[in-house]
Amino acid sequence: MTRAAFAGLILLCSAAQAAPAHQDWVISHQPDRFMDRVLMEAWSDADKGPARMELYCDTENGFRVMFMPHRALLPEGPSQVTLTIDSTNPVILNADAFGDDNTDVVTVYDTVKVQRALATAHRVIAHFLGGGGKSGDDTFTFGDLAAQRDTLMKVCPLK
Repeated sequence: MTRAAFAGLILLCSAAQAAPAHQDWVISHQPDRFMDRVLMEAWSDADKGPARMELYCDTENGFRVMFMPHRALLPEGPSQVTLTIDSTNPVILNADAFGDDNTDVVTVYDTVKVQRALATAHRVIAHFLGGGGKSGDDTFTFGDLAAQRDTLMKVCPLK
């Protein structure tokens, strides 16, 4: 292998490992024979650790928040997530954790309390509290969610 080819291979491998830590709002359509759903999605990987926070908003189901901890965080069942969004006062939300050995998904409810703040959030601190007192924390940093606010308000008017 020539030096140039080897250097190119190393550069390619480095670029593949430097995946973005967040994705700001992206719009997609999910047409079916009954309706054309418009979906907006944004996500951020945890600043440290394997977790991911996902935000969804669509014309059929409204605003949703999910966490994928990818580790043994909470036992399966009812839990709470306390969100601190851009240094505002913490807000406690009900949630459900799913998974066996690892917590696969934490689905958050009561998002009407935080959807406006999350729609343009930059930094979110999540404190998880589950059955048996198991708890954990993750911090997520988004890019410029506010740039798509006008489109988000058309797709999914926030309360």
